Amino acid sequence: MNAATHKPIQKVCIELGSNISPEINIPKAAARLYEIFTVLAISSAWETPPVGCSGCGNYINAAMLVESSATADELKNQLREIESQLGRVRTNDKFSPRPIDLDVLLIDDELIEPDLWRYAHLAVPVAELLPELSHPRYGGYLCDVANDLVAETPIKLRSRVSLTPPK
Repeated sequence: MNAATHKPIQKVCIELGSNISPEINIPKAAARLYEIFTVLAISSAWETPPVGCSGCGNYINAAMLVESSATADELKNQLREIESQLGRVRTNDKFSPRPIDLDVLLIDDELIEPDLWRYAHLAVPVAELLPELSHPRYGGYLCDVANDLVAETPIKLRSRVSLTPPK
C-alpha cells in the first residue's frame, strides 16, 4: 500500500445505549464491535433515566474505545449497520425508545458529540476511559464534569451487564 492510500489508525470513542432489553442488546452490540474493531477499553454499564422522553424506560449506556482507520462517515455507516442488525428502526423522533444506539463521540482528540459534556449518560462512561480528557473550548477535565453531572442525575452502575469480549 502506498502512502497516498494509507489511512492512519485513530482512537475512536463509541457510545452504546439501549432502553429496549438493554441487558441483552448492549452485550450483543459490544460483541459486534469486538468483531469489527481492535478494542482498547470498555467502560462499565450505567443506568440513567431517558433524556427528552417521558414515560420511556431507563437507558443502559457504556462507552468503548477502539482503533479504526475508517473515516467518520465510514464509522457511522458501520454503526448504523449494527443498529439495524439488532432491530433499530430510525424514525423522526430522536428520543424514541430503541434496542440499540451507537454513536461516535470522539475521534482522536476531535469532539464529534458536544453533548458528551452535557449528559451523565455520556460523560460518566467516557470519563472511566478518558478521565483527563479536557474540554476543547473551556478546559476542565471530563472526570470533573462527570462528577458534577452525577450529583444532579440519578445514575447507577449495572455490574451484571456483561461487556467482556466474546469467547
